[in-house]
Amino acid sequence: MRSRRNPSLCLCIVFASVGMAFTGGCGSAVPSSAYDLPSVPAPTPNAISLDPQDWYILWSSDVGPHPSSDPAEGAWSFQFPYSDATEQGRVNYVQTPFNATKTPQEVVITFDVESAAPQYEAFTDTLPATFRLYFEQKHDDGLSNPNGRWWADAAKFDLGPEDNQVHVIKVPLTPDCWGNVGGLLGSQDPNAFWSALANVGWFGLTFGGQSSAGHGVALSSGSAKFVLIGYEVLE
Repeated sequence: MRSRRNPSLCLCIVFASVGMAFTGGCGSAVPSSAYDLPSVPAPTPNAISLDPQDWYILWSSDVGPHPSSDPAEGAWSFQFPYSDATEQGRVNYVQTPFNATKTPQEVVITFDVESAAPQYEAFTDTLPATFRLYFEQKHDDGLSNPNGRWWADAAKFDLGPEDNQVHVIKVPLTPDCWGNVGGLLGSQDPNAFWSALANVGWFGLTFGGQSSAGHGVALSSGSAKFVLIGYEVLE
């Protein structure tokens, strides 16, 4: 399982309701000895479904296979699980299938993290805990192809300090804004980036720490709920 810490000069558009910007980041390999993506189609070409049943919580524990419908707050939500002496929960990958018949141009996520005195845990990594936008190729084997998954490292979001407010993150789907499993920016290998994007099969987000994007996040105390309000892939 590889992790990385590469600075990025990507000029991704990242902003929040208070005008805060977030920069820097890294990615990770999947924290699992087995890797088997669900064989499910995207409901509509070139569009992200907001139906929670079309989103899959993968490689995680003590959390359901799908987020919960949350019409009062947004499209869907999930509670961060606990990890302590009696519970060993974590959330790692949350993703949805995508069928592209045109080249996607930008990812936009609108979200809130509703929390009360949370103490986040980032597995095998340093705090603060984070999430990052990412996309994955169709039929990715996950364990041997460093170009199967790509993270928007320059737009990682630190959980905790900016909880309890609505945020919007926009990231262009260009090589300078995304890095692969091994830490290589797409601008360093644009052919690999464009090949992955041309064969994209999933979009979503992953949870980890400062150096490993997908190794999992949990709570040791307090409470926190991730609320997805919107997720768009624009042409």
